[in-house]
Amino acid sequence: MKPIPIGVDNFKRIIEDKYYYVDKSKAIEDLINSKANVILYTRPRRFGKSLLLSTLDYFFNIEKKEENKSLFDGLYISKSDCMEYFGKYPVIRLDFKDLKGNSFESVLESLKSLMSITYSKFRYLQDSIEEENKIKFTNILLEQGSTEDYKKSLLKLTNYLESYYKEKVIVLIDEYDTPINEGYIKGFYDEIMDLIQPILSSSLKGNESLKMGILTGVLRVGGQSLFSSFNNLKVYDVMSNNYSEYFGFTLEETKEILKYYNLELTKEVKDYYDGYVFGNVHVCNPWSILNYCSDKILEPYWLSTGSNKLIKKLLSEVSIKEPIEKLLQGDSIDFKYDKSITYESFTDVDNLNNLLNLLLVTGYVTFDRKEESTFSEKTYFKIPNKEVKEDFIRIVDNISYKQRIVTIENYEDFIQSFLSDDKKYIENYLNQKLLSVSYYDNYESFYHGYSLGLFSILLTSNNFIVKSNRETGLRRSDVLIEKVDRTVGVVVEFKLSESESDMETLAREAKEQIKEREYYKELVLDGVKDIKEIVIVFNGKKAIVR
Repeated sequence: MKPIPIGVDNFKRIIEDKYYYVDKSKAIEDLINSKANVILYTRPRRFGKSLLLSTLDYFFNIEKKEENKSLFDGLYISKSDCMEYFGKYPVIRLDFKDLKGNSFESVLESLKSLMSITYSKFRYLQDSIEEENKIKFTNILLEQGSTEDYKKSLLKLTNYLESYYKEKVIVLIDEYDTPINEGYIKGFYDEIMDLIQPILSSSLKGNESLKMGILTGVLRVGGQSLFSSFNNLKVYDVMSNNYSEYFGFTLEETKEILKYYNLELTKEVKDYYDGYVFGNVHVCNPWSILNYCSDKILEPYWLSTGSNKLIKKLLSEVSIKEPIEKLLQGDSIDFKYDKSITYESFTDVDNLNNLLNLLLVTGYVTFDRKEESTFSEKTYFKIPNKEVKEDFIRIVDNISYKQRIVTIENYEDFIQSFLSDDKKYIENYLNQKLLSVSYYDNYESFYHGYSLGLFSILLTSNNFIVKSNRETGLRRSDVLIEKVDRTVGVVVEFKLSESESDMETLAREAKEQIKEREYYKELVLDGVKDIKEIVIVFNGKKAIVR
C-alpha cells in the first residue's frame, strides 16, 4: 500500500518515493494554453498550492531535465502536446512562507537568507556575468547587500539566467502574501509593502527576461499598492471557474483515495471534510482527507495547520455578531463578493462586507447558491463543513466581539461571589447572561470561551490572572483563576450536558475529576492557600454551578 503524502509538497519526492498521488498535471496544459504572463492563484491554506508550484518547477525546469522527465510518466501531461515545453526554461522558485517576524527588520533578515539560498543554487552564473554585477551577486550570497539590492535581486537573477540559457525565465513564488500579512498584523505594513512591491513589480511587470510568473497565496493584495498597476495579471480565486478542480480533491478523487485505503465516503466523512465550492467544482479538503486516511479517525485536522491572526484581529474590530450566529447555526448569509478586497480596505472596520470576503478567501465560508429576482441577485455563502465550524468556534471563543455581548454591571458582586464561594450567585449571573446570547451549537468549547471571556473582563482588571487549558496536575484544567497576591485561587471545570436531567450527575463527576487529576496543583505550587473548586455544567441556555 502506498504511503500517504501528509505534509509532502515536493512533487519529485512524492513520485520517487511512490506516495499516493492525485494526478493534477492537466493544470500544466491549461496553464500553457492560457498564454498568461503573470498568474495569481488564491486558495485557503492546505489546498495544494505548494504542490502545484513544485510540479511546475520539475516540469519546466531546464536543469536536470533528463532525470526529471520520468517523473511525469503515466500522468495526463505525458500524453499532451504540451510536453514540447518540458525542461525548456530556467526556473526560479521562491517560498515566502518563512518571511515572518515581529518587526520589519526580522522579516528583512529572513528575505536576505532566502535570497542567499536562492542565489547559491545559481552560483555557476558568476563566471558569466559582468564584473560590476559579480560584486552584487556576492553580496546577496553573503547576505550583505543593501535593501535596494534586495529589491532588485529577483529581477537581476532573471536577467542573469536569460543571458546564460538564452531562454526566458519562469518565476514561481509561493505564499507571496505571508510577509504582507505579517506586516499588517504587527504594525509594519507600509515598510513591508515598500520592500515587497519593488521585488514583484520589477521582476513581473515589464521584465523582458520573464516568460511567466506564477504566484500563490490566500489573499489578493491589490488596491493602490501592489498589483494595481499590473495590466498582465490574471487572478484565479475561490470563485473562478478556471483551475478550480486543481485545488482540493473532487468527490471522485476523494472516493478513489478512500477506497484505496479501505474507507468509504460516508455521510459522516462528507459532513466533516466536504462542502467547498471553488468556481463550478465541488471539492473536499485534501489535507483532512489524507489525515483521515492515515488515522481513520473523524476529527478536525485543518484547524491546526495555520495562523488565524488576521481573522482574529478583524473579528475583534468589526461588529459581526448576527451573521456569525447565523453561520454557526447552519444558515447561509448573503453578501457581495468583492474580488478586489485588499489589506487597505480592512482599515474600514465598519465595512462588514470586507470581513465576510476575507472569510470566503480563507475557507471559512464557501459559495452556497445564487438567488435571482427581477430587480436583484443575491449570492449566499455558508460554512462548508463540520471541521471548519469547529475551527470557527475556536476562533470566536475569546475574541472581543463576544466580550462586547457580555455586559459588566455588578462586576464587584460577581468577583465577591468567587471570593466567598457563592456558587448560587455565580449560577444566577451566568443564567442571566446566557438569556441574552444566541448559543451557536452544543459545543463545550463555546461555553468555555463564553465564560472565559466573561472572566477575562471581570477579573483581569481586578488583579486576577486567568489561565485557560493549562497543563496542571495530571491533565489539563479548563480555567485557573488566581489572584496576583496569591491569597485566592479558583479551579473551574466546564461540562456540557446533553440533557437537563443529567446536569447534576455530570457536576458530581466533574468534582471528582478535579480531585483525581489534581487540577489545583499549580495553585498549590504557587503558594495559594485558599483554593476554590467550581464546576459549571451547561445545557442549552441553562447553567448550574456546583
